[in-house]
Amino acid sequence: MNFLTATQSTWFLIGPIAWVLGHLMNWIFEFLNLIGLPNIGVAIILFTLIIKALMIPLSIRQQKYSKLQAIIQPEIKKVQEKYKDMDRADRASAIAMQQETREVYAKYGTSATGGCLQTLLQMPILFALYQVIYHMPGYITKLKEYFLSIAQTLQKIPDYASNQELQALFDSNRIQRKGATLENTDHIIDMMYNFNPDEWKTFHNIFSDHPELHEVYTEVSDKIDRVNMFLGINLTMTPMQQLWPGIFIPILAGALQWLSSYLMQRGNGTAKKTGQKDQQQSMMNTMNIMFPLLSVVMCFMFSAGLGLYWVASSGIQVIIQLIVNRYMDKVDLNEMVAKNIEKMNVKRAKKGLPPKKVTNVTMSVRNLEEEREEEEKKKKQLAERAKASSEYYQSSSRGKPGSLASKVYMVEQYEERQRELKSGKKNAKQKETNETTEDKE
Repeated sequence: MNFLTATQSTWFLIGPIAWVLGHLMNWIFEFLNLIGLPNIGVAIILFTLIIKALMIPLSIRQQKYSKLQAIIQPEIKKVQEKYKDMDRADRASAIAMQQETREVYAKYGTSATGGCLQTLLQMPILFALYQVIYHMPGYITKLKEYFLSIAQTLQKIPDYASNQELQALFDSNRIQRKGATLENTDHIIDMMYNFNPDEWKTFHNIFSDHPELHEVYTEVSDKIDRVNMFLGINLTMTPMQQLWPGIFIPILAGALQWLSSYLMQRGNGTAKKTGQKDQQQSMMNTMNIMFPLLSVVMCFMFSAGLGLYWVASSGIQVIIQLIVNRYMDKVDLNEMVAKNIEKMNVKRAKKGLPPKKVTNVTMSVRNLEEEREEEEKKKKQLAERAKASSEYYQSSSRGKPGSLASKVYMVEQYEERQRELKSGKKNAKQKETNETTEDKE
């Protein structure tokens, strides 16, 4: 069995995954064809729905890790603050900082790379999904058959491959790969699948003296259009080539991706409780704006079929994220950490290490909240003192504002104010001493 044909992905590792997903896409299309709805757009939506549903467990694991990160990061920042002034050449301090960082993660039964597994598992799948969408005739048997009849008729024409106009069309539309030629049937299908209406006209004009080619195309053109048209959008063309109604694809892709990211952050309720606002959070906010904008730009550049996948993917992810958020609201953090540490202790036991104790996450969150409130209280007091001091000096200043006399008087007032404060502290201390003496008597 040749599962890496010319019209399928030949990427290392990605190709076999795309082959598996391609079979799923073909089964979906065959089912739609059986019920009289053979359409690539509908197939893409159902395909995306199935893949996203299968990836729900990964989404939940990712959300659990993010929820723990909101508690862990403030403690990690304390460790980093502790060693911020260390010499870069001080290897002992660097090792100590790494060890303390690992201990913080271990306290909650996870690690710094705990969220990487979900991402690493999803990346090959996502790349393979793009390859299936991009090489559609290579995976959908019925679609390939439509183009195959045209390609085989073309190949019967003498010297067709040496035609310069056809070669120009091939160079602008073929899926780029080493050794691709017009002599290869699969490569011709790659070219024709990417034809827009104007290029089909050019193709027919080149071979206008070969009516058999036009006749075969006429027989299957309605089927090709029915397969590739979705709500008035030709999925083989870019939205730039069909601004109306193609423009809806990039707009929906960007809007739904932003909404999905927003819901993911909203689901991380612990981050709000701990008031976590650091460089990492700021970077996440920037990415949540940049990625949707990037999706809009990319959807204008690539075929509408790939854009429809992004729209379907983001739209379904919004629904899944709402479900995951509701599930995560019921998750007990202490129970989650206990399970994490239980798994970790199994691994530690195999290494002959003592078990870790379960951390009270609720207490950790409460402590972080108290620290945040105390810090905000201090900032508020400092701001009030600064405002009161500024008003005091401004109200008692003499001379024109900014003049030398005004500045000299402000210095005198400052010294007088300091004497008053010292005197007040001295009187308060004397009063406290007298009260203590009276109590003793």
